[in-house]
Amino acid sequence: MPISVHDLAKQLAIAPEAVQLHAMDLDFEIGEDDLVSDEIAAEIKKIELGDEVKQAEHEIEEELQREIVEEQQKKTAGQKKSIRKKPKVEKEEQEEVVEVVKSDDGTIILPENLTVRQLALKISKPIPIVLVKLKQNGIIANLAQDIDYETAAVVADELGIKVKKEAVELTGEELFRADISQLLKDEEPETLQKRPPVISIMGHVDHGKTSILDHIRKTKVAEGEAGGITQRIGAYQVNVDGDLITFLDTPGHEAFTVMRARGARATDVAILVVAANEGLKPQSIEAINHAKEANIPIIVAINKIDLEGANIDQIKGQLAEQDLNPEDWGGKTPCIPVSAKTGEGIDKLLDTVKIVAELQDLKANPNRTAIATVIESQMQEGVGPTATVLVNTGTLKQGDAFVIYDQHGKIRTMKNFEGKDIKQALPSTPVQITGLSKLPHVGDLVQIMESEKIARRKAEEVASISHEDELGKRKKFSLATMKSKLAEGKLQQLKVIVKADSRGTMEAVKNEVEKVKTDEAFTKVVHAGVGEITESDVMLGSAGSTIIVGFNVEASNRIQKLAEKENVGIFSFDVIYHLTEKINDILLGKLEEAEIETIVGEFKVKAIFASNKKMAVLGGDVISGKVRKLSKFRLFREVKNEETGDMEEQLIAEGKIASVQIGQKETNEINEGTECGMKIDHNGLVFKEGDRLELFVVKK
Repeated sequence: MPISVHDLAKQLAIAPEAVQLHAMDLDFEIGEDDLVSDEIAAEIKKIELGDEVKQAEHEIEEELQREIVEEQQKKTAGQKKSIRKKPKVEKEEQEEVVEVVKSDDGTIILPENLTVRQLALKISKPIPIVLVKLKQNGIIANLAQDIDYETAAVVADELGIKVKKEAVELTGEELFRADISQLLKDEEPETLQKRPPVISIMGHVDHGKTSILDHIRKTKVAEGEAGGITQRIGAYQVNVDGDLITFLDTPGHEAFTVMRARGARATDVAILVVAANEGLKPQSIEAINHAKEANIPIIVAINKIDLEGANIDQIKGQLAEQDLNPEDWGGKTPCIPVSAKTGEGIDKLLDTVKIVAELQDLKANPNRTAIATVIESQMQEGVGPTATVLVNTGTLKQGDAFVIYDQHGKIRTMKNFEGKDIKQALPSTPVQITGLSKLPHVGDLVQIMESEKIARRKAEEVASISHEDELGKRKKFSLATMKSKLAEGKLQQLKVIVKADSRGTMEAVKNEVEKVKTDEAFTKVVHAGVGEITESDVMLGSAGSTIIVGFNVEASNRIQKLAEKENVGIFSFDVIYHLTEKINDILLGKLEEAEIETIVGEFKVKAIFASNKKMAVLGGDVISGKVRKLSKFRLFREVKNEETGDMEEQLIAEGKIASVQIGQKETNEINEGTECGMKIDHNGLVFKEGDRLELFVVKK
């Protein structure tokens, strides 16, 4: 198609007169307002591009030589020597090594910003050609100049290269800690679209949480689908007047809080179920405090209104005492009377959920690689490990390469809550996926990558972070960290859970605790209850960076071990002054760090391969737990009691494991039931066959 002289000049970023001169060189005479044929235009472009490329190559040569001279000057600073240019062979040594990342379909992945040199290397095109293309698009650039993705994409397209923008992804550290908060916060507003709200139902065990969920599923899932659900996947979606709502079918605040403790926020709205004939129970109050700490809106479903003894006003009064003032009493908490048995009030409850969700303006970006949260996992016969995940952002697709904590793979199949195979899932959609190598934890993040190669690298990054942690546990906001932040003024609020032996004592302790403050920090009681310290208390403490104080109550060994695992501080008192004094010390950053010892495994010595005054090489069996590199050990040996004549196990000495190996291969740890070898660092110990090593680690 013919083109005008002016348009051709504009394309080549030259003057119209230059186009006419080039035409004359080709033995064609054209006027300023004439049209140029395709053949002549192509020849003129060759001439012009040839000159541009030569000029660009000349400029690049000058720039490289300038870099060489500057580098040589740095090395010979202060010395009066003549500077000679390096031979051309050294230019290659200076060239930047740029990794070319491609998706599985061959598309080249480009970052948000990159230099001209990096672009040329990634798309495998000569730098002069890239510079010419930039100039044709009105950009005069040098090799080191930054350009944005949009500009790079235009150049690549004109050169016939398929590219796409690199999606913002979680770092290995964020995957390790299951933290997506900043990533979701940084999404560009123009990319966001409305998504369904995600609802958790909480409350006392017998107040009808499951009954309400069952009624909603049976009445709101499309006819023929509810009855066809053959397997439970931990969540489902209902359609309310054209709008989808996602319900987590894992009732109870414990599961909800486990996800929060792992760093995930999978819930937008909490429905608190309270039986109208029983009122608030301790578990109801726990659920309220868990939802408050998560900073999500609460809707109260006053259930069982059809039963004798139902007293709605009494329930509302109890809610007001917990700072949940009902809307019809002038407050902000919606309270909906319902009956899971008859269905009364269920439609109004769902309408209220829609209203509350709309006020939050819930949005996500469906047009990016997906990130999801694991809400359930299980081993299925004939299938292997499966996980139910909730899509947080992006669109999850069958065949996507993924990383979940330190494992990676490809999504083999996806099923929706009806058990039907689907190819993709939008934000707020729950799906069950396969293709995993092991069961993930509730709250783990699923990060979709551009390729299996990238996913494998990301999983290795997470694994390396995990191994750096001495106990291989997921790091938490520990008491020591809390103390440090309070002392540095980076934390102004110390959250406290109070448990006591009676309601009167609980109220008194709560009041005293909240009086403790310093010039820089203060305390806040996030939950108070009567009875022993429970698993729910520990998980709330873990999720909210909180300490637990018990007054005249103790924590069982099981709870203490859980608290140790979750890095939650538990303190027990029977004198109020001692309690307030301890909290004041924490606020001032005076709490002394204590060493916590954890036994990780046992090893039975079967052979001594080498031994001297400082080192020994042993062989034997891991009889329980794990053998870990750099663990400490206690050496126990059966010896004869001279008085009784019985054989008794006695502690002989302590030492440290320098390395562990299976065969000739060194490793970080070896599991129970495995035969292995280990190198021991010690000071003059003598080992014997049959010795038992108790392995332990110590942390602050």
